[in-house]
Amino acid sequence: MKSRMFWALLIGALISGGTAGAQTIGHAAPTVAAPGSGTTIVSGRAAASDSAHSYDAQALRFETHWGSADIIRGADGPVIGTVGWFRDFDVEKLVASSPQAVTEARAFKTNNFRGSLVGGIGALTLAAGTVITANSSNNAASPILIIAGAGAMVWGAQALNAGYSRLSRAFWWYNRDLTR
Repeated sequence: MKSRMFWALLIGALISGGTAGAQTIGHAAPTVAAPGSGTTIVSGRAAASDSAHSYDAQALRFETHWGSADIIRGADGPVIGTVGWFRDFDVEKLVASSPQAVTEARAFKTNNFRGSLVGGIGALTLAAGTVITANSSNNAASPILIIAGAGAMVWGAQALNAGYSRLSRAFWWYNRDLTR
């Protein structure tokens, strides 16, 4: 059953030949100035060419859900990337126009990697301790493995939380430096 779904998806992707542009940078819709009207046409829509519209379209934000975060451009804009447990998106390149934002993005990347690695190792250690305990092994190492694994998971969660705080600061600095 699963292989049928895989082949159907693969054939559909090959037939359509489309590419997903939501997680790429630099593929904005073409803009054309309407003659003498002071408006700009973006993909068939007329938009005022004021600076508030430009800021609203370029500002970055993120929404978290169950250990990952979608990076979104604008109020109702597209998802341009996803970060989270063992997921990496080049946030430094995204916020490159602001030096303070790049510094915060680097700190996010470090905290995200450390939190993912230590949290993952902690989960494996906790699982190993639980399996050893479940097999009725009278082993003194099993409670140590469980406690160490839980502690590593807590530390990893704190590092991930610190990383998301740095991501928030990176976006704040980037948005602050946008022209309005």
